[in-house]
Amino acid sequence: MTSDITQQLKQTYGKAALEREAARNLNGDEWKQFQQIKRKYADLIKFENRAYELEYKTRVEVVRKRLINKAGEKNRDFKHRWFGSDRFDKSDITRQAERQVRDEHRVLLDHLEKKEMAEIDGLLDQAGHRQKQREKPKNDFARAADRRDGQERRHSIKRRRD
Repeated sequence: MTSDITQQLKQTYGKAALEREAARNLNGDEWKQFQQIKRKYADLIKFENRAYELEYKTRVEVVRKRLINKAGEKNRDFKHRWFGSDRFDKSDITRQAERQVRDEHRVLLDHLEKKEMAEIDGLLDQAGHRQKQREKPKNDFARAADRRDGQERRHSIKRRRD
């Protein structure tokens, strides 16, 4: 339970950190791609939530039927009938079916969020590579074009370590 909460917090704050980094580092075209990714996944999540609401009862019935079939199948544990357990409690099976449907929906939404974060992370990696390529000539020129005078140029630059 606590690891689930921890995972949700990491996912939430990780998503916020990616959005902040995107706002700071992306140029115009990359920002448009970022907005398209956000819009695409927002639409997918909205669609899945709506389908979940509309099909909830049907999904529960399908899972309930599957659970009943599994509980009713002939087992090979060779116990006498009155030593076995009655696996046909209606309320327990219904509760289990509802729990499975909710969990499947939550897993689907988590998967969509992870895919969104992966796409955004890929976009930010491309932007970071672009920025490094843009700054590389400036850094190379600054290193090559040492503008110190005469005798001072012959001594190496003292570097401070912070």
